[in-house]
Amino acid sequence: MKVTIYALHLGFGGVEKYVITLANILIKKCDVEIISTYKMVEIPSFPLDYKVNVMYLLSDLKPNKEELKKALKSKNIVSIIKEGYVSLKVLILKKRKNIKSIKQCNSDVIISTRDFHNHLIQKHAGKNIVKIATEHNHHNNDQKYIDSLISSCDKFDYMLPISRELTNFYQERLPNVDVIHIPFCIDTPRNEPVCTFNKNLINVGRLSSEKGSLELIDIFHQLYQLDNEYQLHVVGDGPLMGEVIQRIKKYKLEEVVHVHGFLYSDKIEELYAMSSVFLMTSYTESFGFVLLEAMACGIPCIAFDSAQGANEIIKDKINGYLIEKRDINDYIEKIKILTNHRETYYQLYEQALMSSDVFTIENTSKGWYTLLEKINDIKKITYNNGGID
Repeated sequence: MKVTIYALHLGFGGVEKYVITLANILIKKCDVEIISTYKMVEIPSFPLDYKVNVMYLLSDLKPNKEELKKALKSKNIVSIIKEGYVSLKVLILKKRKNIKSIKQCNSDVIISTRDFHNHLIQKHAGKNIVKIATEHNHHNNDQKYIDSLISSCDKFDYMLPISRELTNFYQERLPNVDVIHIPFCIDTPRNEPVCTFNKNLINVGRLSSEKGSLELIDIFHQLYQLDNEYQLHVVGDGPLMGEVIQRIKKYKLEEVVHVHGFLYSDKIEELYAMSSVFLMTSYTESFGFVLLEAMACGIPCIAFDSAQGANEIIKDKINGYLIEKRDINDYIEKIKILTNHRETYYQLYEQALMSSDVFTIENTSKGWYTLLEKINDIKKITYNNGGID
């Protein structure tokens, strides 16, 4: 069986991690190719099996959203025209190249990871190709987004949302599509966990407004005023990197807040081994891979319950804490509990390790292989009835 996965790019991000992990799983049973619209990095940001074929549709062009924003802000006419032209060219070629690729695709199965691809695949892919849409974003009750996603998937055979909550949500709204949930996983074995009871805190993720990156620094500032033994490690990059650094300087926290930027997994594990609590301040999360990765290292996690995906991973007072109504005082109190009460910390440490055992690559692989076997059986029946050329 041949499988084609359509992706926007293979840089750093949750969807990109999903794409590469899925390709590594499926290559053990299928021929797998990834069609990536952009070549944002020279090599994929996560380890990819060498047998997976990767094709880039726009290897010399990248989105220039930030450059266009800067040009508009500067009011430089020449820069605005230049960046506007590049932006228009990228948008036109993005759609044109994907349509051409989809029309030429001769795979048994197409897996989509963005609603942009969904719309094109259901319109241009061959009728005998089984179409699987995966959904990684939380709708946040945005009816316009919900309607757009539903319309992009209504001719797909399957839809696989990243969380159980989203699966239940779309099962009711896509009656003609088989909406199923296959739990995702941590794809690499972890080093032996180190139970580190200290006041080192860690956050890993994109530095952006929806992740609450600035609120993270505000929370740490209040905590540090109560106890100056705390340290915070911030791992990741994003549009708020500059503002995060400026806020750290404003609070004079340069000696205790360490901004590492993007790091590969081995370096992140080294930081996990030094840290005792993972802090998530996201306003919204469809799932939260970083929580699983932290728990696999035995690190209890604290998150606001507004991050919907965190609710499927964190069990309040068992393997971490979920903070209601974005109550910052309660958030700080829970940090203090975990870093000052050794017995409570050890209890949550053990449960964090046990929680991560549910989200294994073996379980995810089993779910996907079962689905592909089902698809293969259906194709055989259809073929025998004269339905496939």
